[in-house]
Amino acid sequence: MTGNEAELRGEIARLEKIIAALIDRAEASDEPGRSEFGIFRTTVLLEDQVRNRTHALKIALGQLEESNRALRESRAELRAIFDLMPNPLAITTPGDETLLGASRSFAEFFGAQPEDLAGRRTGPDDLGIWAHSEDRGRFLAALNHGGGTVAGFPLDVRRSDGSTAHLVVSGRLIEVESRKLLLKEFHDVTDATREANQLRRLAEHDPLTGLPNRLLVSDRLRQALAAARRGGWQIAVCYLDLDGFKDVNDRYGHRAGDLVLKETAQRLNRVVRASDTVGRLGGDEFALILLDVAGVKECEEVFDRLLQAMASPYAVDGHLISDVTVSIGYTLFPDDDATPDALLGHADQALYLAKGAGKNSFHRH
Repeated sequence: MTGNEAELRGEIARLEKIIAALIDRAEASDEPGRSEFGIFRTTVLLEDQVRNRTHALKIALGQLEESNRALRESRAELRAIFDLMPNPLAITTPGDETLLGASRSFAEFFGAQPEDLAGRRTGPDDLGIWAHSEDRGRFLAALNHGGGTVAGFPLDVRRSDGSTAHLVVSGRLIEVESRKLLLKEFHDVTDATREANQLRRLAEHDPLTGLPNRLLVSDRLRQALAAARRGGWQIAVCYLDLDGFKDVNDRYGHRAGDLVLKETAQRLNRVVRASDTVGRLGGDEFALILLDVAGVKECEEVFDRLLQAMASPYAVDGHLISDVTVSIGYTLFPDDDATPDALLGHADQALYLAKGAGKNSFHRH
């Protein structure tokens, strides 16, 4: 029962008690004297007024009950719609992110019951659902920049089991009884993000060796050149080709050739630094991007180690293959201040000269 409804019912009961008390007093008199008649007349008049007031109050009470019933039904309908929304929804205060309401899908997503979330805060001092604390500031800045509306905001959140989910959040400031609230809708894109990352990896990496392919090598080379220009670095761009690889395929089959290529990728990665790039350009051709090198001497020290590592025998399917080596062509930036594609082309030309000089060697453009 609401406060207004209780007040109306109380006033009706109080007036009815007054009528009953006056009638009892008038009826208790033995002789209808002046005072008793006055009491009787006053009682009749007051009873009439009270009955009219009571009738009006009952009408008002009926209207109030009808309004409350309609309000309860409206709230139930809104709650049902709120809970039936497939994407998690939440209503919070804009300032401290206190949850005032949460849909069932929101509660399930974060491993809770809707009634247990009311009054909780989303920040690190309570629920801690923000995987990166700075994201909350970025979200509020985007909301302010959008005039109280933000759509498609990428966000990582932490679930109750400790896992991280990737979401896209849309929000809108709404005003209820002169109070500003924030309505947010969350769209889970974790699976889509994982699939996109897998597709991106497939598009940018060689499926046999797992090394960056020509597309990613070119992209990393562009980034490396930009960093080198800013930092005044030298970069070695290298083109590698296996010597004797065709004989492996002809003599032992393509499975053996694939195993040699996979082992080659591992040997190359073991020689160079983690900050450098090893890529497969196709067939038995590989690329190296050596960052921040100290001139020709350091490059040739790396190449000597590569020649030694690649000349070690390969153990493949019970066979010991010892006639595979590598030839290397390279060019140095910024001495060779060319485009990324041109730098790879110059390294390829140097590789051709290294092979012509007897293979298992390196040559500078």
